[in-house]
Amino acid sequence: MPFSQKMRSLVVIAFFACIAITVATEKESVCCKEVSSKKITVPITGFKIQQSRPPCVKAVIFYTAEGAVCSHWKENWVKNKVTELRKLQAKEKSLTTSTSTFTPQTAGATSSFKSTLNN
Repeated sequence: MPFSQKMRSLVVIAFFACIAITVATEKESVCCKEVSSKKITVPITGFKIQQSRPPCVKAVIFYTAEGAVCSHWKENWVKNKVTELRKLQAKEKSLTTSTSTFTPQTAGATSSFKSTLNN
């Protein structure tokens, strides 16, 4: 294969790779231009606080199995849900940290570790 054909092939591959990366990035970033006050009834898998940066408005973006939902940040149910999700995140983080930092101790220390787990 001549050099120019190889270069052309590389350019085409690079072009399509750039398009794929751009599409993936756009899909992940949500810009809420309007918000809803309606309570979400499907399970929420995550959230993100979006600051006001035109054209995006200040919002809480809840992620569900059905997609992203832009909710009004002043709604009481939104504030409560964010607090609930933050507590869950902190609990999961502390569980992950405590299990990942465990190092085996002597036999005497093991019994105190077991009592800590049971409390």
